[in-house]
Amino acid sequence: MQDPIDDKITSGSHHSYWNDSAEPLRYEPLSTDLTTDVLVIGGGIAGLTLGCSLLKEGISAVIFEKMPEDTSHGAAISLSSNALRLLDRLDIYNDLRNQSFVHSEASIQGPEHKICLFQTPEVLTTRRQTLISLLYSQYINLGGEIHHDHALKNFDAAKCEATFTNQKKYGFKHLAACDGIRSLIRDTFFATNQSPKYSGYSAWRGIGKSNLQRIHFALGPGSHIVSYPINKEEDVSFVAVKKEDYEFKESWKEEGSVKDLLDDFSIYDSTIFPVLEDSRPLYKWGIYVRPPLKSMISNNITLLGDAAHPMVPFLGQGACMAIEDTYSFAMACKENISNLRVAQAAYDFVRSKRTKKIQRLSMMQGKIYHMKNPLLVSARNAVMKYTNIPGTDLKKIHDYDAHDEMQIYLAFGDLRARGNFLN
Repeated sequence: MQDPIDDKITSGSHHSYWNDSAEPLRYEPLSTDLTTDVLVIGGGIAGLTLGCSLLKEGISAVIFEKMPEDTSHGAAISLSSNALRLLDRLDIYNDLRNQSFVHSEASIQGPEHKICLFQTPEVLTTRRQTLISLLYSQYINLGGEIHHDHALKNFDAAKCEATFTNQKKYGFKHLAACDGIRSLIRDTFFATNQSPKYSGYSAWRGIGKSNLQRIHFALGPGSHIVSYPINKEEDVSFVAVKKEDYEFKESWKEEGSVKDLLDDFSIYDSTIFPVLEDSRPLYKWGIYVRPPLKSMISNNITLLGDAAHPMVPFLGQGACMAIEDTYSFAMACKENISNLRVAQAAYDFVRSKRTKKIQRLSMMQGKIYHMKNPLLVSARNAVMKYTNIPGTDLKKIHDYDAHDEMQIYLAFGDLRARGNFLN
């Protein structure tokens, strides 16, 4: 039996927090022991999407979350077409679209002047809680169960048995870790000596009021601000990021003041921010990353989402990658339910190249956004103004179809037979 894992495996300090004033979801407590195909640790976007995807494929799955209720309701997220087409296959896209804001263009400006307006592939922006609620409802409608207030105590990999701090035991065929950037499952069962590392960026996030009708980027030397409406009620989310040598702590709950925010971004006209109400808190946090793993699988354990490949947010692909991961893994499981080791090998092969590429491109985008040299800043702005590179680069990322990718792999068995399909 493996050594005990501490009781912070799923949430708390090991969970991504995007907080606002939304009411938390509450769930009925469950009390029945069970045996299932896939035991899912973590009840966020990755865990819920995985639960929906598995149940749609006829595979039993149960989600376990440490917190007694959902507290990860969060501020806002953006979802591009590579994730939206998968959510459509899970039958939640239409409801999500009706409660969100859909974009087809974005604008970019410097601190003092407009740079360009460009067309984008469809991007949907919404409250994180809206997506969580829809995923949860669909998961329950499909017959799923979420065991809240379940902190993992012991995990016996040989017996495929999990014991929780409430002394309940659950048997399973496979464990799926969706427990975030500080995944203790990753730290306990995967050969890595590198904990999350400060990326060099700190960020502010909040929600205010504005009549903004598109995604708007403001780029300055060493910083950038992105704002976007998240519904039709003029709620606008913003993220303001600056390159900072000081290692700001990785807390999703560190509140700040409007004054501190404006001091941090004094080179910008304050009107660039939506109207910030005192009743809506602002949060500042340090952005942390982890290096790519050689493999996202180990024996009967699979890492998905931020547990496998956390990334800086500069391409808006963190949640999208989690959705791609979980949908792909469910497809592989359906075709190999009698041998989930084969399924996880297919998942690892297909997803490793894709996620490593997006991690790399996200870091590169961060360097572009946060240039400080005046000559490089001028060159960057000119390229954006006189070319369609921003829209073209996004289209390449957004056009990817995880369903088709996995389907081809499962049909041919070897991705190398597809030539340049991945390029």
